[in-house]
Amino acid sequence: MSQLNNPSQWTTGADAPTDKQKSFISTLASSKGATDVDPSSLNKSEASAKINELKDQPTQNSNAAAGQPIQDPGTWSTGDDKATGKQMGYVAVMAKKAGENVPGEMGKTEASQKIEELKGKTGM
Repeated sequence: MSQLNNPSQWTTGADAPTDKQKSFISTLASSKGATDVDPSSLNKSEASAKINELKDQPTQNSNAAAGQPIQDPGTWSTGDDKATGKQMGYVAVMAKKAGENVPGEMGKTEASQKIEELKGKTGM
């Protein structure tokens, strides 16, 4: 088994989990109805194992809100790249719900900012 597939063997496995791991665990736990998960009490290795465990559980709360972005979208190195299909899909659904016109092409940063704006307007 590769070291990548075995987090307990990671050199940094005993370190505190990354902000991305903690955010992902919180979002997954919310969508899976797991209320007893404290990402801050885990190390990187345990956080990786918890992510895999939660991913394998059935979703109970499909309306769980995604967490805030870990980084400011304005600092993304790929922020000027064309928005992803998922981003444009979110923008389209929320724009329609907000009674707005669906914008045309957007960059990743612009789409992320529009999603946050529309979340506030639609409550999604």
